[in-house]
Amino acid sequence: MHTPQQAVSLMRQQKEQAAAAYLRHRRPGRFFRQYGAALDTLMQSLWQQRFAGTPFCLLAVGGYGRGEMYPHSDLDLALVTETGATAAERESIADFVQFLWDNGLTPALKTGTAAELAAAAADDLTAETALLEARFLCGSRTLADRLTRTLILSHNPAAFIEGKLLEMQERHNKQQGSGAVLEPNVKTCPGGLRDIHTMIWLAKAQGLSADIGELTAKRLLTRAEAGQLMHSHKTLAQIRIELHLAEGREQDRLLFDLQSRIAGSMGFHGDNRCRSEQLMHTFYRAAKAVKQLNGILLPVLAGRVYSRLPRIVRPIDEHYYQVGRLIAVYDIHLFRKQPEQILTAVEWLQKRSGLTALAPDTLRAWWAAARKINRRFYENEANRRRFIGLFRHGSGLTRVMRFLNLYGVLGRYLPAWGKIVGLLQHDLFHIYPVDDHILTVLRNIRRLNQEEHAHELPFASAQMAAFDKPHILYLAALFHDIAKGRGGDHAQLGVADARRFAEDHFLDAADTALLCWLVKDHLLMSLTAQKEDIGDPAVIERFCAKVQTPERLAALYLLTVADIRGTNPKIWNSWKANLLETLFQTANRRFSGQTDSRALLSSRRQEAAAEVLAQAGFDTKQQRRLWQALGDAYFVRHEKQEIVWHLPHLAADPEAACVQIRPYLAPGLLQVMVYLPNRPRLFARLCRIFSRNQLDIAAARAFVSAHDYVLDTFLVQLPAGFDETDTERAIRRLNGELNAFIAGNARIGDGGGRPGRRARHLPIPPVVELVADEEHAGWYSLDVIAVNRPYLLADIADVFNRHGISLRYAKINTLDERAEDSFWLFCPQLGDTNRRLAFKRDLLDCLSE
Repeated sequence: MHTPQQAVSLMRQQKEQAAAAYLRHRRPGRFFRQYGAALDTLMQSLWQQRFAGTPFCLLAVGGYGRGEMYPHSDLDLALVTETGATAAERESIADFVQFLWDNGLTPALKTGTAAELAAAAADDLTAETALLEARFLCGSRTLADRLTRTLILSHNPAAFIEGKLLEMQERHNKQQGSGAVLEPNVKTCPGGLRDIHTMIWLAKAQGLSADIGELTAKRLLTRAEAGQLMHSHKTLAQIRIELHLAEGREQDRLLFDLQSRIAGSMGFHGDNRCRSEQLMHTFYRAAKAVKQLNGILLPVLAGRVYSRLPRIVRPIDEHYYQVGRLIAVYDIHLFRKQPEQILTAVEWLQKRSGLTALAPDTLRAWWAAARKINRRFYENEANRRRFIGLFRHGSGLTRVMRFLNLYGVLGRYLPAWGKIVGLLQHDLFHIYPVDDHILTVLRNIRRLNQEEHAHELPFASAQMAAFDKPHILYLAALFHDIAKGRGGDHAQLGVADARRFAEDHFLDAADTALLCWLVKDHLLMSLTAQKEDIGDPAVIERFCAKVQTPERLAALYLLTVADIRGTNPKIWNSWKANLLETLFQTANRRFSGQTDSRALLSSRRQEAAAEVLAQAGFDTKQQRRLWQALGDAYFVRHEKQEIVWHLPHLAADPEAACVQIRPYLAPGLLQVMVYLPNRPRLFARLCRIFSRNQLDIAAARAFVSAHDYVLDTFLVQLPAGFDETDTERAIRRLNGELNAFIAGNARIGDGGGRPGRRARHLPIPPVVELVADEEHAGWYSLDVIAVNRPYLLADIADVFNRHGISLRYAKINTLDERAEDSFWLFCPQLGDTNRRLAFKRDLLDCLSE
């Protein structure tokens, strides 16, 4: 008999052999068997040395009991006692657990009598699930059998199934953030391993086998579905094993810095990005297959439990009936005989209140027929009318489009759509594959049309309520990014797809023109609002010339709001909402004949500011002095809300420096105003203060007054998780540092920062566009695109200073890990070609760090 340490050494050796064999053959099942057998041998050896002769038994439960032990998974065990353990026995059990910990295993041991363990399972769904997979290891078989009988007596299959389905829904709801999409958890994400386990648990809960072959033999799965499920499980298991081996610990997330390494290990070729894309595409296909099968097998298994209960069946028409909240067909061969019924079923799902899904057998037959959709199906006029009818009806559209996408129907009906399914966008701000992004944009537009969501974006919802062609907006969402990944201008390429679709689906000339224009120019409003000075009447004039009509303006505004919100939750904030709303209202006034010249705009805002200052007790002389100091450009380039915030703090003495900080419209955002005499490196140093305080600059506006004072307004993002107390503390600290800087009492280091993981492993090349102003000598507009990182803006400003460039105005647009910033610069020396090239070279070096 081996000593305990020898037994551990043997297990480690066998585990290494199992891992080596896995890396040669990539067979997860063989690894599970070999590693599981090594652990079984270890447990039996330790049992003989510590518990031989005791009235106990040891069970493998959870993943260990199921025979699916990953290299660094927890070791789930249950130790069953005859009666309550004595003090000496409890000490032996504790020593046993500590020995496992000391030797690199992570035991999760539950101890108790059969009755105690069964009672704990009745109160805890996780404990019940673990014991459902109990497997005898050693000790008293009598005790193991007693626990099994006790569990059967206390088990409530219906309650268990309801609990697991709710648990799965809650698990999916938690996996909605950018990290969950870009760096998915292979175990817990929608379509991940835990979803496969849920199918197995629902089967075992009603006495069925967990073996896929036996479930197929019982006709709960077809052979094709069984093959798809086993292939997906193998793929996901391979990735999870690779993750554990690569990290040397339990790691279930496909982090950016692991994706390329694991892809290379699994045999994918190309550079880091190419390998990563291939791996993630493989993962998404496997997860999608699991989600597809979930729609069939979970209702089948749940239905076996509820089939004994009375069911209310309501006829729908000669082909369909409703049972519970499901739609079913009388003739299971209907879709094969009449392919047009493929879309008719979806119409009923959309239009009939209370229906949530197709019944399992109906879904299975529908899916089999839908796989045969082809050009002939598309060319059938009745099918095209049904498809466009889904958009004209509107209600339930997001749900049915997600359903059609999940089961591959959208990609078969629209081949262009099939090319974007699962297509990743490595631009550092899109977090969804292209198809998911488009359907999220569609959902956002639908929410604007629903009264229960009007509180989210009241102004946009009001515009949506007044817009009389919502189906055109839905179609614009569908086509705006459909040409991504083809090379070339995706907006222009998408227009051809949209026009062909419109002609084939009976849209009139006006609707076709609106749809195609929205697809072609869907970026126009966001680029104008975020990159140009929308306080400049000339900018508004150019924008309106491109938009042409109020109808187009409203449609573009609604699509833009939905598009930005559907790109990445991190990049939508109240600042961007206000920019878009301001641009919309200004352009709308222009279309209604209320043209504002720069002088008129300045005058109107001065009048509003004068009223606010008068109410605050400032006289006319103080107002005139302040107006003269700031200059007319101030009133053109700042919105009314900013002006009435700024000026009461400046009116008493326009020569006095000032700092003001206030929470912005949304939680986690601060608006900061800094006013002081202009000096070298000023903007750069201010940016360094924010970075040093872990505040991400989401937006910034730099302005130089007529009397050479700088008035900079920043929108900064607080670190995630800050509560009200943290926010108040951050404001006090920032206010103190900024005032110390103004007084010349603050040391500001040069500092530096690394970009995020995604940017480090999937970077984007920096872009610098410098354009001379044709009307004003020495003035230049500069647009940069780069990986966002701490101190980036400060480093850019330092490049300006080194080249003697004066920053006169800036618009900062932070898109998660991507920065798209615009600057207006004054530097006559840039007229020299060599000076201009040297500046661009230094700037590119800065952006590439």
